[in-house]
Amino acid sequence: MKKRRKFTAAEKITLTVLALLMIGVAVAAAIIVVNNVNDANRKATDTAHTTVRLETSRAVETTAQPGATEKVIKKSKKSGTGSNTPAAQETSEAAKTASNNSTSSKTSKTSKTSSTPEAQDEQDDDKIPVVTPENNSSHSSKEKCVINGTTCYVGDTINVTLNLYAPKVLVNYQGYTDFDGNYLSCTSTKSTSGGLVNAKGNQILYNASNLNGLDFTSTGTVYTAKFKVKKAGSTTITNTLEVLCDLKDVPLDKNTCKTTVAVYS
Repeated sequence: MKKRRKFTAAEKITLTVLALLMIGVAVAAAIIVVNNVNDANRKATDTAHTTVRLETSRAVETTAQPGATEKVIKKSKKSGTGSNTPAAQETSEAAKTASNNSTSSKTSKTSKTSSTPEAQDEQDDDKIPVVTPENNSSHSSKEKCVINGTTCYVGDTINVTLNLYAPKVLVNYQGYTDFDGNYLSCTSTKSTSGGLVNAKGNQILYNASNLNGLDFTSTGTVYTAKFKVKKAGSTTITNTLEVLCDLKDVPLDKNTCKTTVAVYS
């Protein structure tokens, strides 16, 4: 049998060094692999966090649109975060919170709008206004004629308005005004509430109908008319309401309504 050759001390040292080098190389390779795995995990985590932040931001920006919360949740599911993961829950909660804030803001804005002067002006625009003509700056003569308590002068053209108060918004109304033809002659009429006005003999006939409503609840002018004063003395212009119906076409009690003939000399 051949005898196994014994290594010399120098050879043993060399082999030991080689073994140590191989071990070092293996350890270094293992460290590199571990570092690569850690880097990959860290990048995946950062990507997930970035996705969550983007989804949250989008949720906050889009909650003013109807169904925004549902869209964000569905988008989170498609991206793979899962409805039970912390990321999906965070996105969903952010969307819900922003949606609630948006709803609260809209409610507050609506409340403010309804109480602003502009909103009140819009509501007042629906009411029939009161017309106030100017008085004459000079007179045709010194002869006086007292009409409904107002001193007028013979030869002058005066303005007369018929104002109406009704406790409810009307769908229609009808009536007539009487005057004494010995003292006055009607030269023109004009409706100020969208109705019809016609002077016939010693009467002014008027009526109006509007399915959207005629609002005299704050008193408004039905018509204006011009009269020529013919004679000195005293006379009265009177008015009669024939019918007034509310928006349900139910006749109103005429005793709850009021008309006023205003004379401007």
